[in-house]
Amino acid sequence: MSTDKSRFVVSADWVEQQLGTPHFRIVDASWYLPAHKRDGKQDYASGHIPGAVFFDQDAIADHDTGLPHSLPSPDFFAEEVGKLGITDTDTIVVYDGPGFFSAPRVWWMLRVMGAETVYVLDGGLDGWKAAGKPLETEAPQIEPAEFHAEFKASRVTSFSDMRAVVETGEKQVADARGAGRFTGDEAEPRVGMRSGHMPGARSLPATAFSENGHFKDLPTIRKMIAEAGIDLSKPVVTSCGSGVTAAVVTLALESLGHSDNSLYDGSWSEWGSKEDTPIVTGPAEPLQTEPHGPLKAHVTQLEMTSAPKVSLAVPVNIQTAIMRTHDIPLHFYRYLYWRVGKRWHWQKRMRMSDAELTAVLRDPKNCVTVLYLNGSPAGFFEFNRGNDDVTELSYFGLMEEAIGAGVGKWFLLQALYSIWQDNPKKVTVSTNTLDHPRALQLYQMMGFSPVSTYEAWVEPLTDSEYLEISRRG
Repeated sequence: MSTDKSRFVVSADWVEQQLGTPHFRIVDASWYLPAHKRDGKQDYASGHIPGAVFFDQDAIADHDTGLPHSLPSPDFFAEEVGKLGITDTDTIVVYDGPGFFSAPRVWWMLRVMGAETVYVLDGGLDGWKAAGKPLETEAPQIEPAEFHAEFKASRVTSFSDMRAVVETGEKQVADARGAGRFTGDEAEPRVGMRSGHMPGARSLPATAFSENGHFKDLPTIRKMIAEAGIDLSKPVVTSCGSGVTAAVVTLALESLGHSDNSLYDGSWSEWGSKEDTPIVTGPAEPLQTEPHGPLKAHVTQLEMTSAPKVSLAVPVNIQTAIMRTHDIPLHFYRYLYWRVGKRWHWQKRMRMSDAELTAVLRDPKNCVTVLYLNGSPAGFFEFNRGNDDVTELSYFGLMEEAIGAGVGKWFLLQALYSIWQDNPKKVTVSTNTLDHPRALQLYQMMGFSPVSTYEAWVEPLTDSEYLEISRRG
């Protein structure tokens, strides 16, 4: 299977191979707007994938909100889905007619309610038919099942939550409606609804994520999301007209590994129908672009001529392990280097070819040692025994989540103890103004003295470069 495809999207050929196997369930989640001139129930009756059950999004809903197909209570959802013969541990494939309109909503609902292995059929029923795959018109014999709901409340945004998001700007808002509805140039399909979008929202039309019923590849989706002004390192709330197509954007985000997202269930049906909610028209706010180019760094070179005289106790309440590597795999080294050095703009080792990096790491004078905290990699140091008994501390650092754990000084001391075991005449290190702001101070505290300074230009590594390097291994 191509790694450029969403892990939540499965092909018609794969689905056909699974038909009839135990604990494999097919769900027809077709639902349409009046403009589509299609009826999901009629489509199902006239021909559906063998064994598929029909999920009525208007029936399996909270009918007390006054809003269309609101997310129901976990108990009601579990009862109704159990009647369809589906358990939370089944492997479930959801489909609609065109591919990616209403199916992602039910994919999202099932996952929010605790099902883990849920997928969307690429190409939808239309693609299934076009490929000449089997259909049936008879409704399957359903054996009721028990669906144990474990509701993930953090994945659902309420109206009050949405108000706070818009007021504070603490989360990004991705609007899945068409561009005309977003700008307010097109009227809302629901009568009496105001047009426009929430202040600060970005436009990501759900229809843009698929082509001819097939979900686009991940690099394309990543580019689309970035160009819309969504930062994947920050939380996102998805929204649309009534909470259905917002799930297409949720599917895209989750496919890229973004998990800090939630769906505004009321969406524009709720926001646009109220009189006191802030609404703006026109295109999204212009993106704030950062100046592009190399960064200037002020480099300080330091040296020490005797072993450190500092003594520090092992950090308490943390399990630590320091392990020297032998023949460290390139992909693991690059992972450490990127995770430790990304925010400080380390890039030299990442841009090396496999042959160049292998030569460095296999050099007997070079040594890489990894820090583990509570069993997970948390940082590393690397030194090189040069000529004339001079050893360079080439790299030293912690992963972002380990900074603040109280291990930095202690770990640097362990690095220096390791280096001085060989009794070099001198140990050198360089730091610059792009490094941690306290790096220079920390080195001096350990016994290093500055000996020279100079200016350098650094070309930061981009996420795209990193992804390309990661594919290489």
